[in-house]
Amino acid sequence: METNNTTNTPNNETKKYRTFTDLVVWQRAVELFTLAAEDAEQFPDGRAAYMTAGQVVRSAGAIGACIAGGYGSQSGFRSRLLTAKGHAAQTQDWYHKVGRLKYLPGEVVDQRLDLLNGIIRMLSALLAKLNQPKPAEPESK
Repeated sequence: METNNTTNTPNNETKKYRTFTDLVVWQRAVELFTLAAEDAEQFPDGRAAYMTAGQVVRSAGAIGACIAGGYGSQSGFRSRLLTAKGHAAQTQDWYHKVGRLKYLPGEVVDQRLDLLNGIIRMLSALLAKLNQPKPAEPESK
C-alpha cells in the first residue's frame, strides 16, 4: 500500500497514515474526479449528454468520498472501501458508455479506464491488507 507522508517508528514497522489524504488511492480518486469534471464539460449539448455527465461526475466523486468517510472508523472502513470499489466499477461502466457515444476521444476514455483499473487494484490490495489477521502481541512477563 503506497502512501505519501508516511512515517515509520522503531516500535511500529507498519506505516501510519495521519489522514485519509495520505492514502495514494484517495489521491488517485480525487485526480479521477477532477478529470471527470473536466471531461463532463466537453460533452455535447443535449439531455442524454447532460444526464450522462452528471452520472460520471457523481460516481467518480463517490470513490474518494467513500474512502474518506470510512477512514475514521476501523469497522466501517472495510465496508466503505468495498462501496468505493463498487463506485469505481460504476464509473468504468459510464466511461465505456461515454466512449460508445463518442462524447470523448477514445484515447481519453482509455486513459480514464486505466486510471480506474489502478484505483480498483489499490482498493483490492488495501482490502486484502485489512483482512489479514493481526499478529499476536507477545506476552509480557
